Amino acid sequence: ELHRHRIDYTRFFRALADAARGDQRELRASYTVVDPGEPGPWFERWLAVAPDPDAMDEVNPVYIARNALLDEALDAASAGDLAPVLRMLEAVSSPFTRRPGFERFESAGAPGLRRHVTFCGT
Repeated sequence: ELHRHRIDYTRFFRALADAARGDQRELRASYTVVDPGEPGPWFERWLAVAPDPDAMDEVNPVYIARNALLDEALDAASAGDLAPVLRMLEAVSSPFTRRPGFERFESAGAPGLRRHVTFCGT
């Protein structure tokens, strides 16, 4: 279902924790990207047995090294500017705690952003 709707996995699992707390806005908004709709029947069943949302937050990161941002940071570093690499490192060094000023690292990226493909072992 996540693949079919092209939903960002990292953000979705954080949104599930928020839904377990009673805030379903981000989770429902994630279904508007490709095929507007609602979560399937699984969602109400899941809510009935949802685990502790704080425990979910402990294993589902807010910040990951997203390819497009990593490419951008590496391009800057190649030009002699290490600040973007250091900023990304700061974000992913504490990936489970949402912090002000790191919102850019929460997003999958803007539409049209250059997509980088990585392979196992890179």
